[in-house]
Amino acid sequence: MMQLLVDTGIATEKIERFLEADPNGSGSIRDQIAADMTNDLMQALGNDTRQTAADVKRLRERGNWSSLDRRPTE
Repeated sequence: MMQLLVDTGIATEKIERFLEADPNGSGSIRDQIAADMTNDLMQALGNDTRQTAADVKRLRERGNWSSLDRRPTE
């Protein structure tokens, strides 16, 4: 997706600034996109839980996303 935005000719810095914008304080545009993608994926897998941009923002700020590719310790 980022490549599609870059291909428009808009400077990468402006694109990044747009994606980091948090117009209503509940998560950036990037967080909103991540929440929508997650919800679509979960729905396709038969899970009807919903994630909001605020949920993504909270996970990103806590840093929990960095370990999601590893098995939990047991």
